Amino acid sequence: MKTAFLQLYHKKTAFYTLAGFLLTAAIILVLFDKTKIHLTMNQYHTPFFDLFFKYATYLGDGIVFPIVIIVLLLKNRKIAPAFIYAGMLTLVISYILKNWVFIGFARPYEMFKDALHIVEGVTMRHWHSFPSGHTTAAFSLFILAGLFTKKKGIQLLWVTLAIIAGLSRIYLSQHFLQDVFAGTILGSFIALSAYQLYLNYPLFKK
Repeated sequence: MKTAFLQLYHKKTAFYTLAGFLLTAAIILVLFDKTKIHLTMNQYHTPFFDLFFKYATYLGDGIVFPIVIIVLLLKNRKIAPAFIYAGMLTLVISYILKNWVFIGFARPYEMFKDALHIVEGVTMRHWHSFPSGHTTAAFSLFILAGLFTKKKGIQLLWVTLAIIAGLSRIYLSQHFLQDVFAGTILGSFIALSAYQLYLNYPLFKK
């Protein structure tokens, strides 16, 4: 039986980029407190990155999934069910975790407020911090897209876009690094599960 993880592993550049991001985040989280990490990262900001991440964060917005699914239905219906499954699973799991399981997790703005650099025009959220829904959606979508992509350069692009979406949530002080780390793992798992269904269950393609 083919496995989705092995398929991802064989896409060496994309796999090592994803693994490197997760390993780096894990080491930082083990060595430092989440609040210290965030306050330190928040010190490094420029007008360019304010503008860049203000719009890059939409890569993980809920509207992206429906747009991708519509395009796939028009161009490649065979793989559309995998993305529909990933989108629905992302929505359900994120909602349950954020609203039922980790209810009392405060976001950076709720904890620090005036101590943070805030990007103008960004609506700040206060609660339901863990895990990052935007990051979960971005990795679910872009890792799955990478699994269906043959060109190494495009595979790397998908993973890079997912990482940028995750980093944007920290830069905009919408989430802590641990929220993004959890969203990365969760989104990647959802993408792998969707691809696994595509590989091994013919009825799923219909």
